Amino acid sequence: MSMRVSEKQMIIPTLADAEKTACLSSPPRPASRTPVTKWFLACGLLLFALLLWKTDLESVGELLWRASYAFPMLFIPYSLVIVFETLGWRFAFPSSRSVQFNHLLRLTVAAKAVQFLTPSILQAGEFMKVHLLRQSGVQVDVAAASVVVAKTTIMIAELLFIGLGLLLALGYVAVDRGLALSVTLGLVVMALCLISALCLQRAGLFRPLVSVGRRIPFLTAFLERHEGFLFSTERIVQAHLEEKTRFLWSCVLFIMGWAAGIVEAWAFLKILGLAADVPSALFIQVWSLVVTRLTTFIPGNLGAQEAGTVMTFSFLGLSVESAMAFAVLRRLRQLGWMAASLGCLAKLPR
Repeated sequence: MSMRVSEKQMIIPTLADAEKTACLSSPPRPASRTPVTKWFLACGLLLFALLLWKTDLESVGELLWRASYAFPMLFIPYSLVIVFETLGWRFAFPSSRSVQFNHLLRLTVAAKAVQFLTPSILQAGEFMKVHLLRQSGVQVDVAAASVVVAKTTIMIAELLFIGLGLLLALGYVAVDRGLALSVTLGLVVMALCLISALCLQRAGLFRPLVSVGRRIPFLTAFLERHEGFLFSTERIVQAHLEEKTRFLWSCVLFIMGWAAGIVEAWAFLKILGLAADVPSALFIQVWSLVVTRLTTFIPGNLGAQEAGTVMTFSFLGLSVESAMAFAVLRRLRQLGWMAASLGCLAKLPR
């Protein structure tokens, strides 16, 4: 009897280990896109097809052929954006828990792959940053607090950049008054949301969640497990808000990151042989940023990014063909950096 029991005890763990090994070795199931995402992707593809139908593709090809000598240089201007974004994120850490610039640079590039590929209003990239920092040995509350602060300073920088850019650009280009009013209204709403977020962070970011969650049965267990982490993250965010110099530097560096996009727009205009001046590049960068934010739910902004470029170029009095050639250059840059991001992500700890 004892012999049978021991044999059974030996067999059961073996079967359990075999099942565990089979589960770990089996390939993960591909994530299925939601019907809404598929619908937006289909709309983007349809819009892209309409733009191609309305465009003289031969003229676009001629413009790109003349610019083919500069293709290797397409990726250089965006490196400035990456550097300023990394510096802005570095100043989002408390001074006592800062992370080395070189390491943050790799994480920034790696997270770009998720931001480029995921239609999630850029939030998936923020979660990826927290995960990558945890894999690097950074405490999860410090990682989460840095991402919260960085997201706040990014939005402040974006609001200021779009607002100042529109003020300068509207004096240079005639834009439909209704469109300008709509964007201005959007900026006001965005400013009110930012002010509310800053007040919430100063008072206690997760306190409303905890107080409400304790009254909801299925959230109680979650809060019991993670309440310490939530309050620790909250305290780090509040401490960073007291370091006004670092908060200000984070905002300034992110603004410089948006401004670095002006350099890219100017360089692409120059490469295509179009009239290249700073006001035109500023106008292109501001409106492309507005269009990207409004259509970020479309995977890769497919179709919407090209349509926004056509609209922007029409305000500048430039042809549809030049707009599509410019959009192709941006797509090539995006694909190049996406490949670099995926390569960088593959080399990081799983």
